[in-house]
Amino acid sequence: MTFLNRYGSAIRSSVTIPHAAAAFFLLLTLATVGQYGFFGDELYYIACSKHLAFGYVDHPPLVAFLTLVSTWIFGETMIGLRILSGLAGAVTVLLSARIARILGGGTTSQALAALSICFAPAFPALSSFFSMNPVDIMLCTLFLYVFAHTIVAPSPMKWIGLGVLFGAGLLNKYTFLVLGFSVLMGLIITRRWEELRSGWLYLGGAIALIMFLPHIVWQIEHGWPALEFMHNVTQGKNLSLSPLTLLGQLAIGLNPLTLPLWIGGTLYLLLAGEMKAFRFLGWTAVMFIAVYIVQNSKFYYLLPVFPLLLAAGAVALESFSLRRRIRWPAWVVGSAMTISGLLLMPLAVPILPVEQFVSYAKTLGLREMVRMEKGEGVALPLHFAHRFGWEEKVDAVATAYHALPEHEREQCAILASWYGLAGAIDHFGPAHGLPPAICVHNSYWMWGTRGYTGAVVLAVGYDAHELGHYFDSVERVGYVEVPYDDDAAIFLCTKPKITIEAMWVQLKRFI
Repeated sequence: MTFLNRYGSAIRSSVTIPHAAAAFFLLLTLATVGQYGFFGDELYYIACSKHLAFGYVDHPPLVAFLTLVSTWIFGETMIGLRILSGLAGAVTVLLSARIARILGGGTTSQALAALSICFAPAFPALSSFFSMNPVDIMLCTLFLYVFAHTIVAPSPMKWIGLGVLFGAGLLNKYTFLVLGFSVLMGLIITRRWEELRSGWLYLGGAIALIMFLPHIVWQIEHGWPALEFMHNVTQGKNLSLSPLTLLGQLAIGLNPLTLPLWIGGTLYLLLAGEMKAFRFLGWTAVMFIAVYIVQNSKFYYLLPVFPLLLAAGAVALESFSLRRRIRWPAWVVGSAMTISGLLLMPLAVPILPVEQFVSYAKTLGLREMVRMEKGEGVALPLHFAHRFGWEEKVDAVATAYHALPEHEREQCAILASWYGLAGAIDHFGPAHGLPPAICVHNSYWMWGTRGYTGAVVLAVGYDAHELGHYFDSVERVGYVEVPYDDDAAIFLCTKPKITIEAMWVQLKRFI
């Protein structure tokens, strides 16, 4: 009993609300893995991991490397990929509490900061499938935490660590270019000349540049495809939203009841006397948000600075309560955002069967308020819609492929209209005896035609009119209806009008 009492007490004292919130976040990710299917981007990243390079059309190389590590350990499984995204989200929960602590907060503000991440639907939503985004948010939050720590107690090793972190962040997503600009502006606005004159800061920058240099060289060698991609996305894919609409989507994604927390946190960093040492972080967040608003971005691009702002808001609330010797504000805020977060969670994470989700989303009436892309369906948000129909589409392609005469099948290329569909064919196709797909979308376009002549093509996801520009014979041989995502027609195309190389140039889609 003495042993149990001693170690039981030690365990209870070490398990805090931030630890519990992080564990809940991870378990929520893993418990819902099998509810729907692969997300289209996950299938694309698996394909990218088989074409390792220092760059890709639409992202830097780290996500492909992480996918390779995951598939090496767990195989090409959803749970293997989503362990990574769930862990990234759980670490972000803990880092938000750490930021509250370094800003001077006690256990109450640390708990509030952790809960605000856990029950802001956008964070679990992004961690419910594998992508660059949960890793991006985690690395940005870690960078801001280490930067704040460096301001409090500077040391050469911390500056070097910041450089390594910045380099890793750049290799994951270009967000760090905006973050670096925002931090620099924050230091200039708050006149942090000591840091700006520090040689260690520039050494850290040099380390980050050296880490990022292979990707820059790759972009130069391939004609800067990332710039073409970003231009096309801004002009042809993202909805044009007013700043007010974008901030409204952000408020919903962060849980409307956290609104006073992150607005208060911003003002606390910018105005409070006790935050003078960290004032630059407030301006960093303001500049970061302003850049993405001007760029007409999706609301989740703004998320990397919100663990900082939510933590600052939690500290501000705790400070207010201590000055007035009251405890109820923290309990009220914490309880309210937990309850509202639980109510909103089915919109973020695949907790409900899809039919129940559609009914639930209609009841809440929020579906139309968070649309981000042109052509996006109304039944399901994109982070759910692109998890349906992959196996059905591959089954239909396999049926059409094996119905071909042997001499046609031997030279038949399977042309997919977008990278998610191509990734599905590459992932599920081998079990059906299908060859790898070719695709003109983003990095698949750069991987080329795999030596096919174009004499016989099974085209998936195109319309007959478009294919008629390139083939004299276009015959529909299959059709798949997907209740919650795009349907897919399958066409047998023969008698090409131009060479497949010329066709490849004209069909290219970087978007």
